[in-house]
This record gives sequence, C-alpha cells and structure tokens, in this order.
Amino acid sequence: MADLNLKNNKADVQGRSLILNVVSIIINLAGVFFVAKGFHVSAGDSAFIYKTIGFSLLLISLIGLIVLKGIFLMSYVSRVLVGGLFIVSGLIKANDPWGFAFKLEEYFAKDGLSYDYPFFSAFESYALELAILIAVAEIVLGVAVILGGKIKLASWSLILMMGFFTWLTWYTTSCNDAMIANMEAAQKGEQVEAFTRQCVTDCGCFGDALRGSVGRSLTPVESFWKDIVLFYFVFFIFISQWKIKLNQVQENWIMVPASIIVVTFFSWVFGWYFPIFFALAAILGAFVIGNLNIGKMGKDWKMAIYVSFISLIFSLYTSMYMELKDYRAYKIGNNIREEMIVKVPQVTDYVLKYEEKATGKIVEFAVDEWEIYTDTTKYKFVEREEIILVEGVPATITDFIATVPFKNLTEEQKTFPYIDSLINADYGFYYEDKMVLKHAWGADTIPVAEYDTLYYPDSVYTKVAEYTALIYPANEFVLDLTNYLLDADTLFLMTIREIKTVGADELTDMKAVYEKAKERGIPFVVITPASNEEVAAFKEKHGFDPMFLTFDGTEIKIIIRSNPGLVLLQNGTILNKWPWRSVPDFEDIMEEHFTTH
Repeated sequence: MADLNLKNNKADVQGRSLILNVVSIIINLAGVFFVAKGFHVSAGDSAFIYKTIGFSLLLISLIGLIVLKGIFLMSYVSRVLVGGLFIVSGLIKANDPWGFAFKLEEYFAKDGLSYDYPFFSAFESYALELAILIAVAEIVLGVAVILGGKIKLASWSLILMMGFFTWLTWYTTSCNDAMIANMEAAQKGEQVEAFTRQCVTDCGCFGDALRGSVGRSLTPVESFWKDIVLFYFVFFIFISQWKIKLNQVQENWIMVPASIIVVTFFSWVFGWYFPIFFALAAILGAFVIGNLNIGKMGKDWKMAIYVSFISLIFSLYTSMYMELKDYRAYKIGNNIREEMIVKVPQVTDYVLKYEEKATGKIVEFAVDEWEIYTDTTKYKFVEREEIILVEGVPATITDFIATVPFKNLTEEQKTFPYIDSLINADYGFYYEDKMVLKHAWGADTIPVAEYDTLYYPDSVYTKVAEYTALIYPANEFVLDLTNYLLDADTLFLMTIREIKTVGADELTDMKAVYEKAKERGIPFVVITPASNEEVAAFKEKHGFDPMFLTFDGTEIKIIIRSNPGLVLLQNGTILNKWPWRSVPDFEDIMEEHFTTH
C-alpha cells in the first residue's frame, strides 16, 4: 500500500496514519453491517442493540477518518465495493434485458409508479431500451470507478442514479406498507377505500438471480436499505472526486485484484462465474484500447467506449436470443410438475388480541382459549396476529394452467385420446340436445329430454329444428389440458406472448417444425393469452393451425422471453428451448435429443 503513487504523494492515501485509518475503515464497515442488521426484520427484539452498536461504530469511525485524514483511503475501498457490485448487477440485467424490462413496465404502469407520477407512463413503451441502457450504464460506471476514469462524470452519475433508485425503493416500500395497512384495517372490519395501486414487490435489482440462486428476492425494505448502503459508499467517491485520477500502474495492481475479489464473491452468491471473466475482459481490454493511438481521444474516453460497446453487444445478443444464465423455474433440465410442488409447507399459528373492557389493556390469547375471549362482556376483539412457526418453501411454479374452450377444438383434436376422455367425462354437464317447437303464438325452445306429446301435442306444436347447445349459455365448456402437456412423451410447446407483434418471419421456422412434428405424430401446441377472436384471425392470416391453448401472459414471459418461443417437453421436463431467431431444423432436434449414439 505504501508504494501507491497517487495524485501528489502517498500521504494523500495514508492520511496521518495508515494503520489507524485502516482500523477506522474496518470499524466503519462493521458499523454499516450492524445498522443494516438493526433495520432488518430478522433482528427482532435485538434491533435496538444492533442499531446502537452500528451507529456508535459509524460515528466513532467517521470521526477517526476525518481527524486522521482517511476519507480518501475510504474512497478507494468504496470504489472497489461499488465498482464490483455495479459490474455484477449490470451484467445480471444485461443477461436478461427482457426480464428487467418487464419489471420496468410494472413501475411505469398506470396503477404503478404512474399512479402518483403520471409522466412515468410515457416510458412504458421504451422499457426494453431503458433496461439495456441501465444495464450498460451500471457496467461502465462500475469499471470507471475501479479504474478512476472520468471520475467527476462517473461520481455525479452514480450519485444521481443512486439518489433516484433510493427514492424509488423508498416509494415501493411505502406503497407496500400502505397496502398492508389497508388489508389489516379491512380485516378488522374498518371502513377503508379499495386499494387501487399496484405495488411492486420485487425491485428487479438483480433480476431473477437472487430468487434462482438463494431462493428469494429482496423484499422492498431490503432493497431500500441496500440502496442506502450503496449510496453511503458512493458518497465517499463523490466527495473525493477532485483527488481521484485515472489509476497509475501501481494502483491498478491493487484496485483490479481487489475488485475482482468483490466480483467473485457476488458471482459465488449468484452461482454464475461469467461476471469474473467479463470483468477481466472489460478491465484488461480497457487498458489495451486506452493505450491505442486513436486520434486525439482521451484514454479514459477510449476505455469507456470499449466497455460500453462490449456491454451493449452482450445486452443486444441476450435480448434477441436467450440469456446466458437462466435463473427461472423453467430453465432447461427442470421438470415443470416437480416445480409445481410445495417444497416445505409453511406452519403457522395465531395469537388473538383482545381489549380488556374494564382496563383498556390489550391481552393475548391462544386460539383454543375461546372459553375466555368469547366473553363479550369482558373482552373486545382487536386483531388476529399470524405467527410463522416454520418458514415454508413454496412451489416455484404456480400458474402453469393451460385451457381451451371446447368450441375452439377441431374435429381431429377432439379425437385425441386424452382430450376425448375429458369430453366424454364432462360433456353432459355443459351441453344438451334442444328442439324448437313452433305454435300459434310463436316458438319455444326446450331440451329434447323434456319433449313429451302429452304436454306438447302434435295438434298444437310442430317440431321445427333440433340442435346441441350449452345448457347455460354463460357457462362455457372449457377443458383443462395442463396434464396433457405435462404427461406427453414428447411435445413441442410454442409460446406467443403478444400475438399482434408476431409476423411471417417469426413463424417460418416454427411452421417447419410444426409440419414435421405433425407427420411424426408429435403434439405441437401453442399457448397464448390472446383472445379467441385474435387467435382465429391469426390462424387465418398465417395459415397456421396447431392447437391453441389459453395461458397466463405473465407466466409465458417467465417460460421464455422470446416472442414467439419454442419449448421441447418430455414428460414435463424441459429438454430445450429456443427463441424464434434460432429454432433448429426438426431433424436436428430429433438427432440431438432422441438419437442414441
């Protein structure tokens, strides 16, 4: 550390005492941990102790850093932490731009962030472009603060970005708090207005990576505190910006390995080590490009353009094809039926809170103490509090449900054994034979089973027509074909998220696979949230007539980002999936997955 060659001399970094400043930084980091822990729900009754310890350590260490002139050294630690995290965070977003775009659409929706700030709705149509821009910006800023390139621009960008995102996660937290308060008030029987806002429960900061790697995403409160902590470290970079210059060689020997350690740590958390290689390629490539003689462009600008370019190329590739790392429950190799099973059932108990009328004191009862709390002369009900005894692990897939109206099936599809069995089992509950009887005063329609000449004599009534129709016209006969999809030995599942945006180009390879699959007797099914009218128009326009099933649009976004996409299932297991741009030939698919070598 003593060999660092900084702005003027090494005293800038060492301050008045290198050792004491290092100790102060360690104490400061410990203080940040305890403060964050104190505000986390897991702190429980120890929250006050954690907060007291945390704020005390922060105060002591900050005084020490100011007195010992160690703020500049702290900015180096902050640059390593912020830079490493921003590279990983940006790469996770760049790995799945569509997923981040869908999250932005939630924010920009009329009942989301735009509910209180209508101007945000203007960004909804540009969600994908913004997702890519934010991902690239995070990666570039991460590399910039590590290398010290254009630090004034980078630090201002960081402070503005973190200011906005901290406000955004605070807004999300307050929205969720208001929603919970509204629900609790309604449960108590209080008169409350309907809650019409749509609160975002997952900030999308790390896409699906946290849920896919550690089992859950950050809660709104955790996201808020994550941003506060990041903002805290960014602040040290911001106030030191006039001292920070583009790294000298000696600095890079410390800053780059240290930042790669941070990247490695988060890569381990997310179970994805590609960010390590990308970070090395970005940083080392920036060195090479920065030293090339390209006109009068500054070294740091050349570095920034290079990192922007490779980040943009990566983002565009994953947005047009598929993510490099799939964290979702529908990743290749997963069995959908197994993912629909609750892993660990949640075990809960309840505590009933009553007000003691004589004293006004709130007392708690177990549910089975009903002989006491049901005495309305002594107690008045206040609320029921749920206590989680065992934190359950829910199913990762909950909305895989495929249905089709009976009237949409072709005669050929009705003969499929599984579908035929469903029809035979339930047809009589929905349809019946009817007849039209004409008489002098008009006509009556009755079930054929009710026709009896005793009540409808031929001298008065004349049979005009017989037909089959729904017993109750409003009660449509809909078949649930979820098991048909999951039990098939082999099945091609095509997904269409937005049917109006799918054109001839997107269908060319899909049609080829459909025709070959049809020849081989392999089911080819399309799932879409589109209406019956939209599906009918689509089939007629494109001459494409596989079986279309109704499916939840949000779930289709999770299965595959491409619109359309193709999934190969075998007994519910996802053997492979492809975006429309890279659907292989049918024979290649068969050879890869079903030919024994």
